[in-house]
Amino acid sequence: MRCVIFSGADIDEYKFVASYLRGDDFVICADSGLRHAERLNITPDLVIGDFDSLGKIPDGIESVITLPCEKDVTDTYAAAEKAVESGATEVLIFGAVGTRLDHTFGNIATLEYLRENNVFAHIIDSHNEIMLIKNEKVTVNKDKGTFLSLIPLDYELSGVTLSGVKYPLENARIFRSKTLTISNEITADLAEISVKNGSALVIVSRD
Repeated sequence: MRCVIFSGADIDEYKFVASYLRGDDFVICADSGLRHAERLNITPDLVIGDFDSLGKIPDGIESVITLPCEKDVTDTYAAAEKAVESGATEVLIFGAVGTRLDHTFGNIATLEYLRENNVFAHIIDSHNEIMLIKNEKVTVNKDKGTFLSLIPLDYELSGVTLSGVKYPLENARIFRSKTLTISNEITADLAEISVKNGSALVIVSRD
C-alpha cells in the first residue's frame, strides 16, 4: 500500500504534487496539512494532530485523531506511525520542507523511522526529492531532476558506488565531514546509488 502524508509547510506548486497522486493512495493529513488536501480536492482517509495550527476540523472528515499539544512527537511523525500501522510499504510526504528548520530536520529524521519499519519513503517538493537508504542500492530516473547528492548520516560510508552520473565512484569511502558527493549530475536515463555499509540521504534536485 502507498500512503501520502501532507505536512504543514507551504506547497508552491499544487499541479506538481497532483502529478504524483494516485486514486488508491491512503492519504493522511498532519494538522494544517489538511489545507493542502483541500486545495487538491482530496478527502483524506485520516487527519491527525494537536490542531494548534489548523484550528477547527472542517465538517465531512470522518477519521480524526486529536493529539495533546504537549507530546513527545511531531504531528508528521505521528502520521508516519499511522502509515506504518496501516501497512504502508511506500510513503510520499509533501509539505515537509519549510521555513522552520527544526521541523524540516525532524521530518527528514522521520524518513529513518519509516525505513527502519521497512517503508521506503520520499520527501518531495517542487525542487527536491529526499530519500534515505541504508546498506542498499537504489536507482533514480533522470526525469526526477538534474543534480544528485549523497549525504552521509553515519560518519563514514563504505562501499559507495555511483553510476550514471558525471562523477562516478566505485567502492569508495565517504565521510560526513566532507562534501565530495554533493551536487553530482545525472547523465544517464538511470543513475544508480549503492551503499554497502551505512545510512545516507539521497537528494535529487532540480533548479
